[in-house]
Amino acid sequence: MNWVGLTDHLDGRFAPKGFKPAGQARTGLLMERGTLMFETRFAGNVRPHDLLGVTHTTPLPRELAFRAIPGGGIAMVHRHHNDLSHAAIRWAGDGRAHTLRVTYAWDAPSGWARLALEQPERAKVTTNQVHAPRPQTTSDLRDLMLNHAARTLSKDVLFAALSTDISPLGPLPTLHPDTPIATPTGYRPAGTLRRGDTIVSDNGDIVPVLHAVRHSVPARGSFAPVRLRAPYFGLTRDIVVAPDQRLVLQGTEVEYIFGQEAVLVPARHLVNGHAATWSAPRNVAEYVQVVLPGHELLVAAGCALESLYIGRMRRNEARLDASVLAHVPSRLLPEHARPIHQVLDPFEAITLIDQRAA
Repeated sequence: MNWVGLTDHLDGRFAPKGFKPAGQARTGLLMERGTLMFETRFAGNVRPHDLLGVTHTTPLPRELAFRAIPGGGIAMVHRHHNDLSHAAIRWAGDGRAHTLRVTYAWDAPSGWARLALEQPERAKVTTNQVHAPRPQTTSDLRDLMLNHAARTLSKDVLFAALSTDISPLGPLPTLHPDTPIATPTGYRPAGTLRRGDTIVSDNGDIVPVLHAVRHSVPARGSFAPVRLRAPYFGLTRDIVVAPDQRLVLQGTEVEYIFGQEAVLVPARHLVNGHAATWSAPRNVAEYVQVVLPGHELLVAAGCALESLYIGRMRRNEARLDASVLAHVPSRLLPEHARPIHQVLDPFEAITLIDQRAA
């Protein structure tokens, strides 16, 4: 992914060549293809209000706007003079505040665009196709990233980011490429693992790597890197993971509260200022992961971690085509019936962490 823009309430950046050191092709007057992503936190039942947008009246009236709609959901409007594209997605909220990721991806030459709504903490994705999309004006998107007077940025929006590529939906990799992963020949950086390599699972089995995936994301919101610190969680050294990376927790508290030997807890719920902390801020974070046949557990620097869970994605062509595994034929993908251990909800995870700290 070539991320070229990033903004929040503290800062805004726009880099036509991208944030990666190598740089890529400079953006032109129009962005005919790309992704605009933002995360927002609000409850399902809200009054309509503007979340993110930019509006200009000269030399031609132009508007790109995302709005919260009554009853829960997001509406998108892209107006360029007399041309109008719009779409909406309903979200059946429960009245509590949740973090939602909104992604608008477009490929104007192909006549394709997609509005997507994801709930990162629950791995839920809803999409809606946008008909007859127009290219975006690069100067308007720059104004959106750089806090121009024509920009709207609601206090509910956590960050917004812009890429010249189409961002995938669904499960994404969650390990820093330098994370040491146990293999039959010793620990290897996660970023060096490839299809056909083998790893040693948490129970000592030698398991083949079916696929290895890599993806870059804005280092903000639900993507902000988490540093897990040794010697907590059995770690022999610090590692950096995405907030959605799930760790295996065991012990008497787990058995007492949940009646199971082990549970999976997302790293976001472990951040407490000492055992786990938010890593140093940056523009872009790069993560990797591996797909294993039976959703076996990895061992990373002594800590048991979840490998990439893809469920029955191979049975859903549209979901697979939109994912980070779109390049893999469905016949080469495994099916993961369910996570290898119970995945704790946010409240359950907080209860467990508080019990351990007591």
